[in-house]
Amino acid sequence: MPRSLHTGFLALFMVGSLLVAGSAVSAATSTATLTAGTLSITAAPANFSYPSTVLTGSVINLTSSFVTSVTDATGSKAGWNLQGVITVLTDAGSDTIVATNHTISGVTISGTSGTAPTNSIALGQIPTTAAKIFNAASNTDKGQSTETFATALAVPADTAAGTYTATLTVTIVSGP
Repeated sequence: MPRSLHTGFLALFMVGSLLVAGSAVSAATSTATLTAGTLSITAAPANFSYPSTVLTGSVINLTSSFVTSVTDATGSKAGWNLQGVITVLTDAGSDTIVATNHTISGVTISGTSGTAPTNSIALGQIPTTAAKIFNAASNTDKGQSTETFATALAVPADTAAGTYTATLTVTIVSGP
């Protein structure tokens, strides 16, 4: 009996070895090469206007908004910032409203694909020299987003009647 047990164990070991030796293991590698795209303003701010208003002899606060869409396809995770600059409001008679009376009172984000931007720029005066008005912190807004800026214009009590215009320029720069 011990010999037959020994023979049985030997036979079982040999069959097990054949089964292990007969199984093949293979592995495959998957590769994707992605190249950087661009950082761009895909929809620049359109003309925006404040409602026609009758002068009252007091300060008048008007509201409006402008929209900008951004695409960050760089894959860099560096973030970005929007820089704005506005000029003095001037009418046909060369009367003016100082540019510092233009402010950003809020920003809403919509139409995001990817990671939504996280802004750390304080709201306030629209700059009269190029400066940040909104940013996407590092690792945010990887994809597309639309920023809607709520604006306000304080019309001084002594403003002359007329149609005033100013130019708003918005650019995008890499980095928060």
